[in-house]
Amino acid sequence: MISVLMPMNELKEKIRRLCTDAGFSNARFSRAGILKEEAKYLRQWLDENRHGGMSWMDSSYGKRTDPAAVMSDAKTVISLSYNYDTPYEHSQSQDVPKISRYAWGTRDYHKILKGKLRKLCADIERISEAINCRYYTDDGPVMDKAWAVRSGLGWMGKNTNVIDKDSGSFFFIATILMNAEIEPDRAVEDLCRECTLCVSACPTGAIYDEYKVDSNLCISYQTIENRSDKITEIDLHGWIFGCDICQDVCPFNRPGTFSTDEHFIPNRLVFNKTYDELLQMSESGFKETFAGTPVMRAKYAGWMRNLRKARSELKR
Repeated sequence: MISVLMPMNELKEKIRRLCTDAGFSNARFSRAGILKEEAKYLRQWLDENRHGGMSWMDSSYGKRTDPAAVMSDAKTVISLSYNYDTPYEHSQSQDVPKISRYAWGTRDYHKILKGKLRKLCADIERISEAINCRYYTDDGPVMDKAWAVRSGLGWMGKNTNVIDKDSGSFFFIATILMNAEIEPDRAVEDLCRECTLCVSACPTGAIYDEYKVDSNLCISYQTIENRSDKITEIDLHGWIFGCDICQDVCPFNRPGTFSTDEHFIPNRLVFNKTYDELLQMSESGFKETFAGTPVMRAKYAGWMRNLRKARSELKR
């Protein structure tokens, strides 16, 4: 065990303060170890091909289920939340397509979070030369939601989003692996209880059972990760990048808990624009408008594919 000349509870509170000072909404701790139960569910989900074309989830299975495969001396997992909700709302006009809230703004959240995590980990490591950290956003080989639930950052909702009773689910999760041992926090109660609003609201049946999502039927997956020329499995119901339906209906996502990060304010060049206006965008215009934002992941071809399909569904 590494030697840190500070009581464990004092070290924990010092790190927690550094996390909140870095702009994260909450920071919770869990003990690193193999995610045995979560690994069983992930293996079954992968074997049933519920992950669609996201082959990297299968190839990184070992790392996702055992943090030691990523950082051999990991003792603690720090789960962090970063709020991205804003008070803006989509137009109710059928002529206006919808984009997921996290992608409304002018900068990719991966870049925002990684910048903050880089500095935060440097600050934590300055506490003691014996401390080492490794950080990840949702593009790394860690089961960020599983660790968030273990730490009590929130509970796993029936739509498989992590939910906090005070701030809902419109937040990003970041994860830090650390070689210093910290007393773990406790998981929190699942307050979904008998509520199934998210399950019944999903228009494609992607939430095929409580706490289970089939990526193949998910509008978010189809409009972002699907690289084929056509989307044939589902209707998009007006969504052209991502989907927030199962979060919008959640009773815990009540107005009032908003991000102070200006990067998540909707981009005026695309927010609440009509299909016709967005379909006029050239490839160079697309790259100029969405440079450095999450929408670039869909690429121009995927963006136009999504727009055309969503608009064509209006005529049925």
